Amino acid sequence: MKKFYALSLLIIFILNGCSIENKREKKLDIDPQVTIGYLENGLTYYIRENKKPENRADFRLVVNAGSVLENENQQGLAHLLEHMAFNGTVHYKKQELVDYFESIGVAFGPDLNAYTSFDETVYMIEVPTDDKDIIQQAIQILEDWAHGILLEDEDIDGERPVVGEEWRLGQGASQRMFNKIFPVVFHNSQYGKRLPIGKKAVIDTAHYSTIRSFYTDWYRPDLISVVAVGDFDKSEMEKLIHTHFNRLAMPENPRERTKYPVPDHAETLVAIATDIEAPYTAVSIDYKFDNKEENTTQDYRHRIERNLFSGMLKNRLDELTKASEPSLIYGTAYFNDMVLTKDGFTLFAVVNDDDIMKGIQTLLVEGQRLNLHGFTITELEREKKQILREIQKAFDEREKTESRSFVREYVSNFLSGEPIPGVASELEMHKNFLPYINIDEINKLSHQYMKDFNRVVSVRAPKKEGINIPNESEILNIFEEVKNIPILPYVDAISNEPLISVSPDPGKIISENIHSSVGITEWTMDNGVRVLLKPTDFKNDEILFKALSPGGTSLSEDTNFLSANLATDIISESGLGNFSSIQLEKKLSGKIVNISPYISELYEGLRGSASPQDIETLFQLIFLHITEARLDSSAYNSFLTRTSGWLENWKSRPESVFQDTLTATLTQNHIRKRPLTSELLMETDLHTAVNFYRDRFGDAGDFTFIIVGNFSIDIIKPLVLQYLGSLPTKNRSESWVNHNISPPKGNINKSVYRGIEPKGLTQIIYTGDCEWSRQSRYDFLSMIEVLKIKMREVLREDMGGVYGVRIQGDMSHYPKESFSISIGFGCDPERVDELTTAVKEQIQLIMEEGTTDKYLHKVKETQRRRHEVDLKNNRYWMNITEFAVKHDLDLDIVNSYGELVNNLTLNTIHKTANQYFSTDNVIQVTLYPKQN
Repeated sequence: MKKFYALSLLIIFILNGCSIENKREKKLDIDPQVTIGYLENGLTYYIRENKKPENRADFRLVVNAGSVLENENQQGLAHLLEHMAFNGTVHYKKQELVDYFESIGVAFGPDLNAYTSFDETVYMIEVPTDDKDIIQQAIQILEDWAHGILLEDEDIDGERPVVGEEWRLGQGASQRMFNKIFPVVFHNSQYGKRLPIGKKAVIDTAHYSTIRSFYTDWYRPDLISVVAVGDFDKSEMEKLIHTHFNRLAMPENPRERTKYPVPDHAETLVAIATDIEAPYTAVSIDYKFDNKEENTTQDYRHRIERNLFSGMLKNRLDELTKASEPSLIYGTAYFNDMVLTKDGFTLFAVVNDDDIMKGIQTLLVEGQRLNLHGFTITELEREKKQILREIQKAFDEREKTESRSFVREYVSNFLSGEPIPGVASELEMHKNFLPYINIDEINKLSHQYMKDFNRVVSVRAPKKEGINIPNESEILNIFEEVKNIPILPYVDAISNEPLISVSPDPGKIISENIHSSVGITEWTMDNGVRVLLKPTDFKNDEILFKALSPGGTSLSEDTNFLSANLATDIISESGLGNFSSIQLEKKLSGKIVNISPYISELYEGLRGSASPQDIETLFQLIFLHITEARLDSSAYNSFLTRTSGWLENWKSRPESVFQDTLTATLTQNHIRKRPLTSELLMETDLHTAVNFYRDRFGDAGDFTFIIVGNFSIDIIKPLVLQYLGSLPTKNRSESWVNHNISPPKGNINKSVYRGIEPKGLTQIIYTGDCEWSRQSRYDFLSMIEVLKIKMREVLREDMGGVYGVRIQGDMSHYPKESFSISIGFGCDPERVDELTTAVKEQIQLIMEEGTTDKYLHKVKETQRRRHEVDLKNNRYWMNITEFAVKHDLDLDIVNSYGELVNNLTLNTIHKTANQYFSTDNVIQVTLYPKQN
């Protein structure tokens, strides 16, 4: 009997070996592809070789110190110090650092930047690696930031107003409400008193020694990490890091790097913030719990469980928004790393103004539904499939993952101990754990994370007549009321029908053209469809596509324009064929595929992407979007309710009124450019919208499909024949209609007085006619790039008047050849005239004198470097091919880009500036605070 019992146990052990193994506590491994090292002075470094993108390296200097460590008289100085890192170091005097990087094609902002948060300050550089001197200089800069920022008195004073302008830009209703809610969420915590942006008064007046003391105290090797990922030799990089960062010395008596707790609280806290400029009404419930390091495989298993839990609950909340009379405009659920010592689980919803109590109740009811009935097995299986597909995709892309993705992981590992086992190990753990995670385990998480202590309820709402804002006691009463509401189990309604019940008959290819210089195959189908195929190996698990056809909303009558303009939004909400949008989402779970229709002013079409293994599903969805658009009145009513809710308070934002004024001025109040309001929304009609959609997509004969990514021509060919070759055609010959939407002539200056913050916004727009060509467009945009650099130097660095200047140039080919140049900035309202004058002086200067070799070199080098990376990017090939199609250019235009860059001269910039800035048509709209 004992032998039989032992044998039975052995059989059970063998049959359930994996399950038993999965429950063992094992320490998580570290990805073997990353080298983690430690210097004697305490500094930590991470190095990984990675060839995506090629000939590039991504660097970070990570300082484990942020605003939470500021003294009372230092609030905002961690952030000011971050700015000062770009304003003078031991090896680079003020502006020389940015100047050097721009000269090698590294753009300030996208490639060279930094940020300050509560617990950390992070500096970032991405540089080319085909020149060893550039790598050497990048490491030198990182070292300078670590212990060689000069912090000269004059430079500090020069940067104070720039940080002040960044502070100013962030002011508004959202910030004011955040300032009320944040201290409640972080109850009695240091975090509630140390926002990274700080206090403007401190930034403006703090003594030089006060900022220097923060630098001395916290920028030290035991709190610093260097992260280097890219296309370089690992051993050489390690030597460089040792050489440069062994020079850092630890102070004799270092201050303790405190990890500030967020105190627990038994009672539910309520935070209510209202504001006259609030753009929407939102409610949230935060459940806080202590941060726990993830060191073992069981910790990782629990992370998977949390992802399953939050994903399924998010799906339920999203489903509620699609009801005919939705209780939520938007709803989601997520786990989040709140701060270093506290994590959270959040239920969040946007609701109609009158539905605050209803919104909170809905969130609580869904939580209680989980407590009582849990999730269903079908929900869990769908979410498992989806999560496994996503990690499998990451694994398939492991050799072509962007360096920036690895950098983020290593920064988080240094700061918070986030595990970095590597994607191969993560896939293995998912495959081992997912089959054994059962529904009971997941259902227990609602009791574990949604508890009645460490709970905070937040309400953000407009402050206006007619809105009933509940008080704290009314909100707290909802928790008790929900306990007594009868709540039924969730019903998981699914459809087992195939996406397409009857396979369409294949079409034929009537012509083929191989564009060998760019690797594009062109087919014309017998139904008129044109297909452009660009197979690549840039990504292992990515296929992108876009379809376009001329016409767009320009073919709608003015009276039907609103319905036509919203047609694709309505169709997307309605589902396809026999599937509602909810059923369709469930049907597609476990697949990596997305698709969306669009109708712009001049074109209609589709855009999307898919994993190679889901490519047939993508083609089926293309076919359904064109042939089986669904009319669903319930989905339409839901769309109207939710969209109206978003729009209800949007105009309360001063920025919205400013933008509406700008649009109305630029388009001379054209009926087709009216800003959408909840009142205008009621002019739409379901049948008109669906009929317009069906008309635009009912004739595929003038559609061009562009497909780029990891596929072979032989495999994709039968799918193209079946699903694109069978699309309907009416043999129409169409183009767009010019509705003469044009800017006014002459000089126009308008002022908008809205808002209570001391904030000004200015937009200056130059407009006119032009002769469109690829060459003229390139010259035009290059001149704009020169101006961007110059404007930043003058308005930000020299004058300290702005945080940034936005300059955009647009040259239209259709429906009329025209151009616009838009220059915008935010500033102190008292300095609007001064800064506007400076903008116009710089424009006059480039018209009279052109630019210099220094700026020309920066622009050309940036263009060359950007193009190097673009050539290995699927989306770039998608966009450049679409550009060629729209403008009837040769598909090999990408090969002549280098020639454009090489031929750009100082004379070209000078002539181009005079050509476009000599216009007599200038519009300026400025937003000022509301006058008393």
